[in-house]
Amino acid sequence: MFTLFVIGWGTVLFLINQNAERKKAINLALINSKDGYGKGIIMKKRSYKGHSITVKYKIGNDMYQYEGGWDHNPDNLQEGDSIRFRYAVDTPAIIITELEDGY
Repeated sequence: MFTLFVIGWGTVLFLINQNAERKKAINLALINSKDGYGKGIIMKKRSYKGHSITVKYKIGNDMYQYEGGWDHNPDNLQEGDSIRFRYAVDTPAIIITELEDGY
């Protein structure tokens, strides 16, 4: 019984990871098809139990907030620092920051 439980949870976690990777690939394709560049402000940066970041940015007259991960940080950017990003011109809520692979 326990073995079936472990296999079931393993399958669920695998499917969740596959879905996240597929969504990231779709977003990157949208950005690469027609991109723009911008700068935002790092509102939160966490590196404990995973890497996550919150960025606030403005495109045109609209304010956006991005919450996502980060892969590397060679300039040691911290909360309050400005950060560069690329965004999908047709959907400005979709961005990739300079800290992510694929930037």
